Amino acid sequence: MPMTFDELGINLRHTSGQEKTQCPKCSHQRRKKTDPCLSVNIDEGVYKCHHCGWGGSVNEKGSYIPPEIVKPPEPLTDLPKEVIKWFDERGISEAIVSDAGIGYDNHWIQFPFKKDGEVVNVKSRTADKKFRQSKNAEKCFYRFDSMVGMEAIIITEGEIDALSMVQAGYNNVVSVPDGAIAPNSHASDRKFSYLLSAEEHLMNATTVILAMDDDSSGHAMRDELSRRIGKEKCYRVTYPTDCKDMNDVLVKYGEDKITEIITDAHPYPIDGVVLVNDVLEDAIDLLKTPDSKGLSTGWEGLDEYYRISPSEVTIVTGVPNMGKSEWMDALMINMVQDYGWKFGIFSAENFPVKHHLLKLVGKFTGQAFWGDDRVDEETARNAMGILNDHIKFIGTQEDTVTIESILDQARILNFRYGLNGLVIDPWNTVEHKFRDSENETNYVSRILASLNTFAKIHEIHIWVVAHPRKMESDNNRKVVVPTPYDISGSANFYNKADNCITVHRHKDEDEDYVGIHVQKIRFQYKNGYTGIGKLNFNIRNGKYGEYFKQDEKSLF
Repeated sequence: MPMTFDELGINLRHTSGQEKTQCPKCSHQRRKKTDPCLSVNIDEGVYKCHHCGWGGSVNEKGSYIPPEIVKPPEPLTDLPKEVIKWFDERGISEAIVSDAGIGYDNHWIQFPFKKDGEVVNVKSRTADKKFRQSKNAEKCFYRFDSMVGMEAIIITEGEIDALSMVQAGYNNVVSVPDGAIAPNSHASDRKFSYLLSAEEHLMNATTVILAMDDDSSGHAMRDELSRRIGKEKCYRVTYPTDCKDMNDVLVKYGEDKITEIITDAHPYPIDGVVLVNDVLEDAIDLLKTPDSKGLSTGWEGLDEYYRISPSEVTIVTGVPNMGKSEWMDALMINMVQDYGWKFGIFSAENFPVKHHLLKLVGKFTGQAFWGDDRVDEETARNAMGILNDHIKFIGTQEDTVTIESILDQARILNFRYGLNGLVIDPWNTVEHKFRDSENETNYVSRILASLNTFAKIHEIHIWVVAHPRKMESDNNRKVVVPTPYDISGSANFYNKADNCITVHRHKDEDEDYVGIHVQKIRFQYKNGYTGIGKLNFNIRNGKYGEYFKQDEKSLF
């Protein structure tokens, strides 16, 4: 029978999202007993220890099964005088309240969520800020219908803020249904499921103004929405110092101040001329939370040279059969297990996908994916349930795939699921379409510029795996370690990338290891410096481990 997290001995601080904690199976035996080695997806009911390999699910199928959607009845709109007064004290007139169809039931103020004119959900609150929603109802934006066909859409964090803006004359305003997210959290797809029904309207809009609360949770929600929608169309608002949200502004300063704030909303900086106001909020955020080192790769021996930050492009090269794709897959799995990252991946040399999936399962579980002692079906299914939430494959073997089409797919995946990483493996199998009078050097420059822009707009780290044009040998007939300058096209692979890595196997009488040659790090203060990280490779499960000299025969 499925058990609860508590019954399994898994101690959690939160009730939703993803969390890392101690493993009840192995943490008490480890030197660092407080080290959080167990990754838990609370919403999906699955867990996995990346130290001892213990994992499973607290539900029968290992993944979340959405319940049947139920439409709630419309609220009773016969409001007591004290409720009308409560709204009036917040600057919202009785006419606005009536037009919104707000109801009341036994101390609960009810906000109907309408879509296509029908009530699909009801969110209720008390005066002292207790909240609830209709059970098994559809998740959608509050005031959904007001965004339909709009070129400009305003998004707030709560229903009262949305109505405050309606009071100020803005009808094109909606509110997220569940409030903000915790800073530095990895909110589940369920948290943002309301975006799916609004995809067409948000994608077609030319301007999206994000008016979240002015606190850390509101900023986290604002930044995640802008990342998914696309910063090129998103604007941020700035409140007076004594105001946290739009209702504060309405109560303290009136409707005209709301108009001023919306008029002065500023875009996210991307390209071109940068004004102080363009980066003001980012600078303040940096002041409050200084830029830290990039994320660990999962290998201590490599972290010294290479760490991972959002909004960057890494070029990975190496001669054939040296393990570029294997290492890229292993890095991807580490980021999934350690940080809950979500990836889009184009991997033309790993089709069909079912074979690639089994390789990823091997890396995820640490068990062999072939042979008599291969991973058992239950463990594989549990692993696939987690991988399904974190890895999305792009393209098919039959498709004509270009960099542009990959980015188009990644843009949709990011909106729906919130990508953190994008892998293009390899560059050489993508169809490269030159413009009229465009040579290869100019083409590479243009495409790498588009990758850089995409990475920065959506705060996604992009890895591009590219084969060198030929193999060079030294005087001892050993293959020379290639560099990004050896990739067919131009020196732009080195010049325009943030980071450059060569994966190369080193084998002689004394040593046998995979060298991760870090040949360029643009932001050395946080991401590392040039050098060689050494790893061992296990051919049975495809995992890379910390380097140690092997007395036995190499596992390659």
